Amino acid sequence: KYARENKKPILGICLGMQLMVIEFARNVFNLKGANSTEFDVETPYPVVNMMEEQKKIMNLGGTMRLGAQKMQVLKGTKLYSVYGQEEVYERHRHRYEADTVNFGFMYKLPGEEGYKLTISGKSEFLEAIELDDHPFFVGIQYHPEYKSKVGAPHPLFTALIKAIEEVNR
Repeated sequence: KYARENKKPILGICLGMQLMVIEFARNVFNLKGANSTEFDVETPYPVVNMMEEQKKIMNLGGTMRLGAQKMQVLKGTKLYSVYGQEEVYERHRHRYEADTVNFGFMYKLPGEEGYKLTISGKSEFLEAIELDDHPFFVGIQYHPEYKSKVGAPHPLFTALIKAIEEVNR
């Protein structure tokens, strides 16, 4: 909430993105008690839920959505300005996702009006979100740290640092 309201650059990774969705649901859309079913199975607003194909699995060991997955990066987004291309592969390790079916009113596509979370990356799942009127409010479901090396950070980390420098000028 602090980063969103005070225009502080933030990059939410995996659970971090999910917490951004929960915070937005609670404080912008006034969905009191919004949460992830990972933390509260009785939440009145399960804005983050277990992925459908994961719900049938009883023995959870090694069953997450893992590894490199293809993702579409939408033009007109901060994410596109970072990648400069429409299709990338990013590494994943999760079994929960933001629910864009039952809570689709919280999201918009690039160029649409309204104070909503902009979908900036997608596959069959929501991969990334951002806010239009913010210097760098980006949430991603994947793990860019898996593609970073000493001296060669993932471009999202470079973009975050650049946004922090610009805000602090």
